[in-house]
Amino acid sequence: MVFAFVLAVAVRWIVALRGYRDIPLVEPGTINDNLYYHLSANLLADGRGFVNPFSFLEGTIEPTAAHPPGFTVYLSIWSFLGLDTVTWHRLAGGLVSASVVFPIGLLLRRYFTVRTAGIAMVGAALYPPLWLNDALILSESMYIPLAGWALVFAHRAHDDPSVRRVVELTIVLSLGALTRSEPFLMFFLLLTPLLMTHPALSWRRRIALTTLAAGLAMVILAPWVARNLATFEEPTYLAVGPGYVLELGNCDETYSGELLGYWSAACDDGSTWPDGADESGIGAAKYAKATDYIGDHLDEVPKVMAARVGRILGLYRPLQGIDFDTFFERRIRRHVQVGLLAHYAVMSAAVVGAFVWRRHTTLLPLAAVAATSLATAAITFGITRYRVGADLVFLVLAAVALDHLIDRYGPPVAAAATPDIGVDELEEAGV
Repeated sequence: MVFAFVLAVAVRWIVALRGYRDIPLVEPGTINDNLYYHLSANLLADGRGFVNPFSFLEGTIEPTAAHPPGFTVYLSIWSFLGLDTVTWHRLAGGLVSASVVFPIGLLLRRYFTVRTAGIAMVGAALYPPLWLNDALILSESMYIPLAGWALVFAHRAHDDPSVRRVVELTIVLSLGALTRSEPFLMFFLLLTPLLMTHPALSWRRRIALTTLAAGLAMVILAPWVARNLATFEEPTYLAVGPGYVLELGNCDETYSGELLGYWSAACDDGSTWPDGADESGIGAAKYAKATDYIGDHLDEVPKVMAARVGRILGLYRPLQGIDFDTFFERRIRRHVQVGLLAHYAVMSAAVVGAFVWRRHTTLLPLAAVAATSLATAAITFGITRYRVGADLVFLVLAAVALDHLIDRYGPPVAAAATPDIGVDELEEAGV
């Protein structure tokens, strides 16, 4: 595991230091999530709290909940230690992303072999979709290992549905929800189905464990949610971001034409920025506008959702997706191209791996993590970084498939010769 982790860190840091050395975090005069995390972490380390970094640059201090706090808190630790530059934060993203090798190694060693685990860990170190976001300073870097630990603890809870295992899984899912909004879906796609359909549990026990998980999750999320409810004008729980995201993905430009299933700045026509409103008021206005548009175009929604999912899977307009990832996401083009080819190979192998996996244990946790990514894209828009949870699942299953093919078609491994041991020697050994 240590070798795989060192390799994973090396790959990510080389990409950050060499590939992005001369690439700025943001173009002059624009704002984005990359700059948001970088600046908000430095402000938090300086004792300013969670404040909107873009308003701060204009001389105004306004509270923010544009995103859950997890990744900002992580980066702020680096900033507090004096490692507060763009380069250091890029390295910080690579370090936490690389730690995914530990959970997937433990997961595959549990059900398969050391070789299977080794294949997956080296794959996680090298697989481009798992490191493409790290040099961009995005919360996906932290979400990747959390998704890995969610798989580990979900399988442990499946094998041993005890209070301890449910608590472990709930803590990981709660940390995920405090890092990105969409992992909150896993409480409904993973934890609840896992407990409520477990054949070894009575209905009373299923309900009790599910209630325990819900209560514990509320306790863990309570400080951040309470802060938001006390701070903003409109009810705000994990983040105000959903309204902003939904608006960008629901307008005429994204329901047809070249941007079908993607996002467009043209969706924000300026009508959802009421004077004097805080982040929550603006987010609420954007959410209302987006849901009104969806309601007026329900007959087109299935087509749009299919395009969104097709985009993140690389099945709909993949060449255009390369252009968008390069221009809008500011990724290095050759990295995107290699990443897309690797994605096709790994996703194809994952189909075989799923059949092999099913012979050993449940597919529910893997399916739930992948479904969270697909559901997020279907609801919002199809950008490839929303796929990271599914990317991890595809890689795990592809490692299982490759190991299975080696067993089936590889050269036979000679069994080690067993020395002849007499009865006297056995008795002397205490057998």
